[in-house]
Amino acid sequence: MDHNTGELKVEPFRDAQIALAQGMFATREREEFFGNAYSQILSDLFITWLKTEPHAAKEREYLYHTAMALGSVKEKLMQIETFGNNIKYLNQNNAQEGPEENNE
Repeated sequence: MDHNTGELKVEPFRDAQIALAQGMFATREREEFFGNAYSQILSDLFITWLKTEPHAAKEREYLYHTAMALGSVKEKLMQIETFGNNIKYLNQNNAQEGPEENNE
């Protein structure tokens, strides 16, 4: 804010720094949450796997595939979050370009 005139001044560098700090905070919190939850669930699966008998191949294979699926779910949630954060920019770009025309 300009203290002489009382008008708000646009400060892109400062605004960018604030946005970056907010984004870094959100990313850190998400990674901490998902990282902790993912590692706890994975540990539980591994402990369960260790408790199985060596000849229980189907049970061990099931636990292995469950752990792999957990990684896929985590990856998909992160993709959805990233897309959700970028959707407003994608919508702005689509609105500026206008509807596409087929010339076939």
